[in-house]
Amino acid sequence: RLFLLPGSMGYGPSLAAFGAEMGRAAQVTSIRYPDLVAILAGRATVKDMAESALEQIKLAQPHGDVRLLGYSLGGAVAFEVAARLIAEGRSVKFFGILDTSVGPMEAAYRETFLRTLQRIRAHRVTAYRMLCRSTAKVVARLGWEASFAGLLEAGVWTRLAATRFMLRLELEEILRMRAFTRWVGQHKAQLPITGTLFLCSRVGAPFDLGWRQLFARLDVIPIAGGHLDLVVEPHLAINRPLIERALVATYT
Repeated sequence: RLFLLPGSMGYGPSLAAFGAEMGRAAQVTSIRYPDLVAILAGRATVKDMAESALEQIKLAQPHGDVRLLGYSLGGAVAFEVAARLIAEGRSVKFFGILDTSVGPMEAAYRETFLRTLQRIRAHRVTAYRMLCRSTAKVVARLGWEASFAGLLEAGVWTRLAATRFMLRLELEEILRMRAFTRWVGQHKAQLPITGTLFLCSRVGAPFDLGWRQLFARLDVIPIAGGHLDLVVEPHLAINRPLIERALVATYT
């Protein structure tokens, strides 16, 4: 069984399709993170996401070796999950990281800007979506997320259900990324296992994306595409066999 931990946007269509493709090599179980209500109730950190993930993992697989694959934010959540599993005596046989950077945040801000450009160029984001995201960013920056979430529950949104959904989605994503930024700056003990980093091309970024010191050993496997499209075609046809090969090797 392979537990797939998604990025800050959660388990969307692209990752779901990727999970289905990976089903050729292992039974894939997707992990869900605390939603906006839970985040605003205090479950707002990466460690909180890891606790939720751990509950799902134990329910699906109470015993035996565990295999984790984290995309973006999911790499951080998987790290916390692995630390807890190892402390409990469980074996983490595979720890895959899909292009998560835990290096200096200056580089992360540059990456965020470049990803926005990539979304625009690939026509994957509309002016409407950017407006929703900008609104959610302002709300989070001002600390108004609880009040804004309450406003989204008002009856006026009955005829604007799609906009309400998008604003909630964007606010969830921004709050999760804020948690990730804080986690990157915290001290983390090295895990006594091998990590496998699947690395997209990143200009100016360290080859290990800041992970090397966090594992007893780190394997780095270059993959095709960018951070946003590494699990979709045409890049999936190249990347899936690489990921499958690394995963299947842990069964021997």
